[in-house]
Amino acid sequence: MTAFLTTISNFYSYQKKRFPVIVLGLSFLPAILSSGAVVIGSVNIEFLTLSLIISLAYLLHVRIIDEFRDYEHDLEHHKDRPLSVGDITLNDLRIVDWMAVIALVLTALYSGLQALLLVVVMLGYSFLARNEFFLGLKFRKHFYLYNAVNLVQMLLLQVLVYTLASDTFAFTAVVLIHFLFTATGTIIFEFLRKVKSPGNDGTGQDTYTWFLGLTNALLVYVVFAIVNILFFVKIIFLIPNVPAYLLPTSIVLVVGTFGTLLLNKLRKEEKTNQLMQLSFMIMYGGFNILIFLTI
Repeated sequence: MTAFLTTISNFYSYQKKRFPVIVLGLSFLPAILSSGAVVIGSVNIEFLTLSLIISLAYLLHVRIIDEFRDYEHDLEHHKDRPLSVGDITLNDLRIVDWMAVIALVLTALYSGLQALLLVVVMLGYSFLARNEFFLGLKFRKHFYLYNAVNLVQMLLLQVLVYTLASDTFAFTAVVLIHFLFTATGTIIFEFLRKVKSPGNDGTGQDTYTWFLGLTNALLVYVVFAIVNILFFVKIIFLIPNVPAYLLPTSIVLVVGTFGTLLLNKLRKEEKTNQLMQLSFMIMYGGFNILIFLTI
């Protein structure tokens, strides 16, 4: 029991830096709300609770896989991370991972056969990802392809959320556009996570700014952000009786996002980089909430 409590205590310290549960839960919430809205037109507390549990459990599982896979790399290039400084051990993370997988499977089992089958597929995919798809370290050197293949895990999670809303859901026009909207949102989140201000790239050669430079990375972000906005607009066009507040609210969100992007381009500081990332999170979350309120 003492060892288990130590593991929980270590994980509490770990999550503050590497997996902030409350922040991630709040960031998942808007997309879950809009997902339920486009599939069944409403959201109940059971769907919301199950989706949050499954999303957090699966994302934690993926994060821990990353920690095991990148352990040696992080020891050399990210010496301030919890594993590197000894705040938590690999054995602690292995125990937490089993807890996450059990929560994931039990929640899927409660949700129905289709959800369970999809979770089995997701766990199978994560097993392949943990083992570098049995392609060895050479695969990791293909930076863009490597990240794209691992990103598939998050797209599968989005399909699972649709399934939790209705095990008979179909990719109607609005659901398909919503999937593309959430897919580009996920891509942007993952992209921005690896965009650093000058001097903060580290030595691991594992950021987009390392390969592209800040200016080119921001241009890529602009393209993806515009695509994400266009998908949002398309969803709104598919919804009748759009409320009057939607247009001005959307404009404020977009202006805020591109305003902080411009500020970061001019200042090139870590604070402005973080502000740019936060601004996109607010815009994306705001779009999801607007979809939820409009349908």
